[in-house]
Amino acid sequence: MSGYARCFYERDADRYVPGTTATKLMEVYDLDRAVRNSVLDGVGVLEPTLRSRVAYDFAKLAGGGGAYLDEHLYLPAGPEPDPGNGRAHDRWQKEVANRDKVLKSFNQIQKRHEIFIQHYVRKGDPIPFWAAIEVVSIGTFSRFLRALRDKSVLAPVTKSLELEDESKLLQAIQNITFMRNIAAHHGRLWNRRFEGHVTLPAVALDVKRKYLSTTTPAAALTLLAGLVDQIEKSNSYSDSLLNLIHSNPSLVDGYYQPIL
Repeated sequence: MSGYARCFYERDADRYVPGTTATKLMEVYDLDRAVRNSVLDGVGVLEPTLRSRVAYDFAKLAGGGGAYLDEHLYLPAGPEPDPGNGRAHDRWQKEVANRDKVLKSFNQIQKRHEIFIQHYVRKGDPIPFWAAIEVVSIGTFSRFLRALRDKSVLAPVTKSLELEDESKLLQAIQNITFMRNIAAHHGRLWNRRFEGHVTLPAVALDVKRKYLSTTTPAAALTLLAGLVDQIEKSNSYSDSLLNLIHSNPSLVDGYYQPIL
């Protein structure tokens, strides 16, 4: 509750704004808990859709078996730049680190206890990509997409979600992953400034209720709402989620104009 309570402190003072009550604090906490639950419902639609569509298209490119473990499918695309070329060398090192994290996660899948994973382990066969991508964390899934050397493999998924280009897809998944992790760990969305910038493709702008700053919870929530609506071919999810964050006029600014 401390994060919520801090939002009701006087500016530059360690005391509450006059009139703040425990009831008010519980009111905002209960609202944000409902928003978090709605986020997880939406991610429950978006995430398996993304994984299955990516698995289908990437497997056609990479081939069967353990072909997806070939490091040449991933960035970096060339040899190590001269350390004197600071920016290029730093980027190369980051790409290597990201690729290595992805491949390490894939290689650790053999230790998992899911029946469909152990089926291949007992047979001594490579774990197919469709199975691997189903069990890695959403964070690893996001890193995997960024690590791909040939981003054109994501074009069919991008088109299926009516996004403008692959960079929008990658940024959207990164944004949703960040918000999902907050919600899954009972973190505070209300009055929380977001790291980086939330992408706002047309599918999000189509359902927005008011102006969106790209570093706000409202931007990420609207992005998720638009993507789920596109998948379900219905506006029921965006109506439910956005109605929820607008349900209390005295608290709505915490999603659109966060202060912490």
